[in-house]
Amino acid sequence: METGKVINKISNRLRRRSRAVQEAIGISGAQGNILDYILVEGEKRSIYQKEIEREFGLRPSTATEALQNLEKRGLIRRIPDEQDGRYKRIVFTEKASQVKEALRQEIRQSEELLLRGISSEEKTVFLEIAERMLENLE
Repeated sequence: METGKVINKISNRLRRRSRAVQEAIGISGAQGNILDYILVEGEKRSIYQKEIEREFGLRPSTATEALQNLEKRGLIRRIPDEQDGRYKRIVFTEKASQVKEALRQEIRQSEELLLRGISSEEKTVFLEIAERMLENLE
């Protein structure tokens, strides 16, 4: 089987698994991943749109649309940066905090399922290869 087909199948099945949690809060799969990133990383430091673009390999227009949708649903706010008002920090709202555990639990369960029967060495090798594949596609 072709590598790309296997990767697509894995991606589709992961999306299907997470759909129920995401539909419950009215967001898409990509928005769920972005929101999860903001919830986890936003507790440690300031998050900006450029970082979302880099982390998820998104075009600026795609990132803007996803963030606007999250903002419309009251899950994030974009506020002017204290040092440079041209930049908007992305912060999660109380409403997003309330769904954080459901998102994290779904991710943990999917991760456990994905890695069932796979050793930590195999996981490390897979991640190294997958990272190289991503670099090859840049």
